[in-house]
Amino acid sequence: MIQAAFFDFDQTLFSHNSMSIPESTIRAIHMLQDKGILCVLATGRHMLELEAFPQVFTLGLDGFVTIDGQLGLDKNRNIICSNAFEGKALEELLALFEKKDIATILVEESSMYLNRKKHTEWNDNGLLLKHPVGEYSGKPIYLAVAYIGQEDEEKLSESLPSCSFVRWSPEGVDIVPKGRDKVSGIHEFLSHYGMDTDSYIAFGDGYNDMNMIQDAQIGVAMANAKEEVKLCADYVTSSVDEDGIYNALVHFNLI
Repeated sequence: MIQAAFFDFDQTLFSHNSMSIPESTIRAIHMLQDKGILCVLATGRHMLELEAFPQVFTLGLDGFVTIDGQLGLDKNRNIICSNAFEGKALEELLALFEKKDIATILVEESSMYLNRKKHTEWNDNGLLLKHPVGEYSGKPIYLAVAYIGQEDEEKLSESLPSCSFVRWSPEGVDIVPKGRDKVSGIHEFLSHYGMDTDSYIAFGDGYNDMNMIQDAQIGVAMANAKEEVKLCADYVTSSVDEDGIYNALVHFNLI
């Protein structure tokens, strides 16, 4: 039985064409909630980044699994589960950050900062990236972002054997403690509420959504998803701009 629905943000829940959450998606989420199904954002983004999209916070979501599963928050944005870099993984990450050969962002609970000044960059969805340059603060680090191409990823991974990479665009990759991803955050979130860890439906379109789509009881890829994402899904729905979430929920008789 489906007890929760987890939604990726960019081009899944939120359309960057209309710069809004489709009305059909809003309606579908409220219909799920009326049936007692939790509706949760599962994103690689930090809450600081989501502040640029106020509609997310007026939607009435039941929680947030952020920064690729490293921080789980309830509907009031209180932390209910978290996973920071520790031990060898932290040592490896800080060595990368302090060397400054590769532009790298460290992500804390309430801040994000770069290791060096870099030229203006645009992410995979055409959004301007603006982060201050800073030094390691000593606070827990939950995720890092390295700006490297796919061709350099294998070499970098050799210097970070205690970490895992989650690519989100041709220019950038998220770095997390080994074995951590959206799935581990989702499982912790569900366990917090006493739910079975396979009792969810997941929606996504990007590489960092593949594991949760495969792990979910029902995994749905958007029509605008990467081809590799579609191949691992139980169902490919229409695009975010063509009522994809609503249509998939109707298809599976969940609304």
